[in-house]
Amino acid sequence: MATKLTQSLATKLAETSPPGSIYYDEEVSGLRMVVGSKSSSWKQVGRINNSSGLYVTVTIGRVDEMSLKTARTRAVEIRQQLANGIDPRRPKSQVPTVQAALEHYIAMNQGNLQPSTLADYRRSVVGPLKSILKLPMSAIDRSLCRSLHEKLSAKHGPVAANTSLRTLRMIYNDVLRDHELPPNPVSLAVRFNVERPRDWAIPDAEMPKMWAELDALEDPIVRTCWMLLVFTGLRSTNARTARWEALDLDIGVLTIPRTKGGRVFRCPLPRFMLQQLEALREHTKPLASPWMFPATTTRTGHISVLRSDRGFRHQPHSLRHSFRQHALESGVSFEDSLYLLDHFSPHVSHRYVTRANLTGHLRVAQEKVAARILSFRGKPTPL
Repeated sequence: MATKLTQSLATKLAETSPPGSIYYDEEVSGLRMVVGSKSSSWKQVGRINNSSGLYVTVTIGRVDEMSLKTARTRAVEIRQQLANGIDPRRPKSQVPTVQAALEHYIAMNQGNLQPSTLADYRRSVVGPLKSILKLPMSAIDRSLCRSLHEKLSAKHGPVAANTSLRTLRMIYNDVLRDHELPPNPVSLAVRFNVERPRDWAIPDAEMPKMWAELDALEDPIVRTCWMLLVFTGLRSTNARTARWEALDLDIGVLTIPRTKGGRVFRCPLPRFMLQQLEALREHTKPLASPWMFPATTTRTGHISVLRSDRGFRHQPHSLRHSFRQHALESGVSFEDSLYLLDHFSPHVSHRYVTRANLTGHLRVAQEKVAARILSFRGKPTPL
């Protein structure tokens, strides 16, 4: 039964009523005064007007610290929140801007993704999507996404437009973890441009010329670094930053401590490549460098970039494509070629394969690939 509460009556009841007593306010539905053993409190009870339909109790304040008038005002505010489907026990945090959401995603993935990958994400948003960086993520809707994709496609090309909108989709999904937002508008509104895979692999007909250019390189450090890319398909950064301590000559494995996917990769090396590295170690011994491919003119102490305009006209990533082609042409299975290139496979079975245990099996595959690559060299291969 509701009580016609006044300030003086509330104070008296709080002092004289036994613990557990509850007095319902006649004026504001759901507001009640609950007497405790040490203090009394104002509380508001109501049902959230959403699909859950939960009844919640919200403590407004202590009776000896908050007047009845203030408690009623606050109770009315809570009733309005409940009517709007908001749970007042969980105050809604401010939705971040596109810029803030991007920075949060990058900060949270510092240990999961390569710095270069995170830099690519930032580059694909900060420049192309500059016009929306200060907008809250809640303001990103379908029409805006569709318009952005069309404009970027016309200005920067279909691939760049796809990349920017895919990154926006990714950070929107990340914000959805903490905020109540509509379904991802990029997924719903954007029809991504058709991207034709770039055929970067070196054709067989050009392989002899590739070998002629490679053998003609005068610097043995640079030449051997290029050879490592040719015979393994490693990413340029992983090759250039390789250390001697990571090379196990007994089992013929080069350990890459951190790949693009954040994994440790044990890359089996063919016999020919091991011979080249042994010769390079002798050549660079006077430098006493921990790096396989040292450079005295760089801040890092190792080769910082492989230039395709210095006698060898191919790009590092094209050699990765070429390695995959040679792997398949030499009879290596598609699954093994994935492992050799340290690619991620979405197939659930691959998650249970311990790649480190496949070293011997993959070395056989690696030797097949090496034999095919060497067949284009046009000169005897050392045993």
